[in-house]
Amino acid sequence: MQLTPLHVKENTRIQYMSHELLFLAQSGQPYRGSVYVDFTSLGETFDLRDFKKYLTSLRDKKFNAEDIASEIYETIAKSIQTENLGILVDLTARGGIQQRLCYGTEFDAVQKENIFQIR
Repeated sequence: MQLTPLHVKENTRIQYMSHELLFLAQSGQPYRGSVYVDFTSLGETFDLRDFKKYLTSLRDKKFNAEDIASEIYETIAKSIQTENLGILVDLTARGGIQQRLCYGTEFDAVQKENIFQIR
């Protein structure tokens, strides 16, 4: 899937995060987690609706857990021009083991509270 590029100011540092990552392991069991995206714009970013559709499309696909960060990286890299693109994926624990996967440029994932969330 190609993400639709949108024009933004060059050299803007952009970070996106979603807690809605869901995909299937080779066994067919689901993996859930959060994905963090960080990059410096070369004048482009991507449409967030497309990114949401892309993340949703992963729910029907099977991946080795260790490959999901590179899969997301490659999709973004094919869609827009960036510098310092980094992907971080935190998967929920399975069998008591937590996984954090990084691909591309390393960065610290900053989590902001969703102010519209109902508790």
